[in-house]
Amino acid sequence: MAGVGQRVDSDREAAQGRDGMNSITHLVAAAALLARKDEPQRNLAVAAGAFLPDASIYVFFAWSRMEGLSMRETWDVAYWSEPWQTLGAISNSVPLELVLLALGLWRGWPAVSAFAGAALIHAALDFPLHADDAHRHAWPLTDWRFHSPVSYWDNRHMGWLGASIEGATVLGSVALLLRRFRGPLLRASLLIFACLMVAAAAWSVAGGG
Repeated sequence: MAGVGQRVDSDREAAQGRDGMNSITHLVAAAALLARKDEPQRNLAVAAGAFLPDASIYVFFAWSRMEGLSMRETWDVAYWSEPWQTLGAISNSVPLELVLLALGLWRGWPAVSAFAGAALIHAALDFPLHADDAHRHAWPLTDWRFHSPVSYWDNRHMGWLGASIEGATVLGSVALLLRRFRGPLLRASLLIFACLMVAAAAWSVAGGG
């Protein structure tokens, strides 16, 4: 049984690493669709909206480290407890994001609209790529979860395919951003990230992850 526990811990550690990289994928994808040149306020709103659905995960993980929980206790027990499940449902709620988008459009608040739009893009990317860890995207209307057959990280659920989809999303998003933004530091960062994502996808497809 010790071997099984060690394997689960290893899987969860890998999942945590993928969660962090996936957040950047959401940021790049939302920026490709919504960010605009010479509009820093809008772009900051896009970045914040793209990060919002994952915010509770980072707070939760920081709390679990302070509590000294093992990876198995963190992801198999504490993650599914309150208040973390409710916080996750709120931050991933498509109905709430749609209300916020409607408010921004109605009131003529472009930053609010960009924020909500980025959060919705995050949800659109999450929906088909979460299996056992699916979110309650329709909260508070229902607690239903869509358990996709494809996971962006879990090899028990075609993680190789999820990683490939994520890699392709990053490549397309980076290509759009490179055409739109000319800052050398940003362009170098985007190219490095794209290379890392392609390498990660290739590793997963080859059966290494």
